[in-house]
Amino acid sequence: MPDFICAQESLHPSEYFAAEDFAKFKGCIHANVHHGRWGSAILSRTHALEAVTLGLPEFDGWVVGAMVHDLVVGGVSQSVLILCIHAPSPGPYEPRVGRMLDVLAQNWGNVPVILAGDFNITTAMRQPNEELKNTAGEVRILNKMKNELGMENAWQYLHPNHALPQTLRWSSKPELPYHCDGIFLSKALLPHLAGAEIINHGIWPSMSDHNPIVVSLD
Repeated sequence: MPDFICAQESLHPSEYFAAEDFAKFKGCIHANVHHGRWGSAILSRTHALEAVTLGLPEFDGWVVGAMVHDLVVGGVSQSVLILCIHAPSPGPYEPRVGRMLDVLAQNWGNVPVILAGDFNITTAMRQPNEELKNTAGEVRILNKMKNELGMENAWQYLHPNHALPQTLRWSSKPELPYHCDGIFLSKALLPHLAGAEIINHGIWPSMSDHNPIVVSLD
């Protein structure tokens, strides 16, 4: 199991485990969206999580954040901010993602950031020969994340010039490689990025219409 899990449309993580198994986790942050049926969560089996105030009350439950004070990256123990984001549906998605990023960037300070979730927009630049294309709004957001916020899509960073693999099997067009999920890292973490994988086999296709993304840091 990964050290950290970011989940969207999730019940409180304790609902998925027996009490004695859930007690083994060291950290859990969860908040429901307005309707109360589910929300977003960050779960860790190895680290305590400190909930952070994000300044986005209109997106309660759609985004949650946790500070980790003892994450060892590159042999150095440091504080890292983990953000789990889910762009609210129905859209429009691009303005909402833009609003979330603007406010989050004002509040995350100088610590490295891991930003993961379901953005409901394409989370990386597509190649010219791909069937699906980036919208102009997606290009603006991705350029802003890289050039202004200093964030890179981890999968694309390790797989440049590759067509984007599928992260969402949309029910009406399950064959198309929708790529609306992503894990973004601050530039300070990129030298330690050791792996980024999108898993589309095993138990996952039966559990969700999204394929999980797993990132590893050395």
